[in-house]
Amino acid sequence: MAEEKQYQSLYRKYRPQGPSEILGQEHVVRALMGAVQEGRLAHAFLFCGPRGTGKTSTARILAKMVNCEQGPTAEPCGTCEQCVAIREGIHLDVVELDAASHGGVDDARELREKAPTAPVAGREKVYIIDEAQRLSREAFDALLKVFEEPPPGVRFVLATTEPHKMPATIVGRCQRFDFRRVPVEVVAEHIQRVAKEEGIGVTTEAAHTIARQTEGSMRDALSLLDQASLLGGGEIGEDVLASLLGAPRSAVQVALADAVAVGDAKSMFEIVNGLVQQGQDLRHVTAETLAHFRNLLLVRTAPGQTELLDVTDDEYELLRAQAAKLTPGEISRVIALLLAAQNDMRWTTSPRLSLELALIRATIPETDPQPHAMISRIERLERLAGLESEAAGPSGVATAPAGAETPATAPGSAPAVRSVALPETPPPDKPKPRKRAAKEPRAEPGEKPVSPVLGAGTAAVDVAMLRRSWPTLVDHLRGAGKAVLPSFLEVATPVAFDGQTLELAFPPDRKFGVIKVEERESELRDALQELFGVTPTVRCVVREPVAATGDPDDDPPLTEEEALAKIQAELGAEPAPEGS
Repeated sequence: MAEEKQYQSLYRKYRPQGPSEILGQEHVVRALMGAVQEGRLAHAFLFCGPRGTGKTSTARILAKMVNCEQGPTAEPCGTCEQCVAIREGIHLDVVELDAASHGGVDDARELREKAPTAPVAGREKVYIIDEAQRLSREAFDALLKVFEEPPPGVRFVLATTEPHKMPATIVGRCQRFDFRRVPVEVVAEHIQRVAKEEGIGVTTEAAHTIARQTEGSMRDALSLLDQASLLGGGEIGEDVLASLLGAPRSAVQVALADAVAVGDAKSMFEIVNGLVQQGQDLRHVTAETLAHFRNLLLVRTAPGQTELLDVTDDEYELLRAQAAKLTPGEISRVIALLLAAQNDMRWTTSPRLSLELALIRATIPETDPQPHAMISRIERLERLAGLESEAAGPSGVATAPAGAETPATAPGSAPAVRSVALPETPPPDKPKPRKRAAKEPRAEPGEKPVSPVLGAGTAAVDVAMLRRSWPTLVDHLRGAGKAVLPSFLEVATPVAFDGQTLELAFPPDRKFGVIKVEERESELRDALQELFGVTPTVRCVVREPVAATGDPDDDPPLTEEEALAKIQAELGAEPAPEGS
């Protein structure tokens, strides 16, 4: 019987074999090709960069350049005896060593003794040392002399993911090339190209999900494609990746940021518990959450600078909408808490507790003992004592500009509309008269004010479902030709839904949005009916900031889209066509 050919993994099958096949490292390829063409190739190279970015593959291609029968050449043929032997890993003069297992001084001495000998089969001898940082100090000392005065016809390539661990005496004698993470778009295109050649069906969204998950490592991307194709039977969609990777990374981070924005501690605990049940590494989750809030901070403070973010245009729009729900100060505070949790996770045996503690402090400032959180608590105590500012009513929630009615807070109870519950406080001796919002039901004497239960809802539609589907609702309204409402709704976050009343929270600097959404409540209810089959009463509030700075009445300038929507709403005007 003929011997069955062993299956070859995709990352081995599609390993780059020539300079043109190296993706995302054009700066390295151009430099090496130019050096070969001009005869200025160094005797020692240091290839450093993240895993799976092509360091060892480039070293093999360099060996082909100097040993190809057509060379030395910047474009090795790949078909001659020398190139084929290097590709198959059987070339006698191209030696690959793993410093993790051959990092001792005896191995270094043996290499130093063999290096001056003449090549056996090729033009030059090439030594490729992977994970070079794992060489011992004595091994580096043994190699130092041969690096300083290399024998003719011998070249060294050191590949490492941690160049900072390399001795300066070695680095100074090498020509250094820094390999970069491969961009998401490049990885996704390569995945689709490989999938097409292998007869694997993969959607564009799935290819981008794999590219994002592997963080610029081409090898990891092809390995994940290989695994997903087995799970999906040759067809890879978002459902296959969800079962393989758990909840999509971006969806988890968006849900956590929404929970922080509206003070929804219940949802935060549910998300973390779901990640634990899926077996997710919470240290990795913390790093991804940090990256998401970093993106939000960049979008908030450097709008329009898309080159700073490794995301698609659609993802940038989602980030922009979510970033508007938080102030830069609030985002910075969350990042500081997550950084502290990440540092604690290096020593603790309970990373879940570290992550939950950081998120609960981000969600409920009262639990954070830091000074900036104490400012928020002092402001809330002042409001309870009747020292509320002009921009906030007795409940501590600003719902409209000066002159508009605000929700009330009953003495000794939590505010009627709040994202975070306050401790009970005795009423002042002479409480000020309190006003109630027009749409808030008035409680009878002796009754507790009615407030929606956070997270409550019908069996099919609840606040978590509405929060996840909110971008879909905004897109639906835009598709229906609604120009004003979507621009204000994209910064709103569903806080509570009890089946009859939907509560929406707006950022502290978006008070004007409350008025406009209330004016168009019928349009919003129609959209909710079309998409989710519910027609609740809509109640809008403005979330109070975690720690106010400056004058609370000073709103930031409106964006171009918001300004246009405001002009259309107030004047009933439409933009003039171009050229008129």
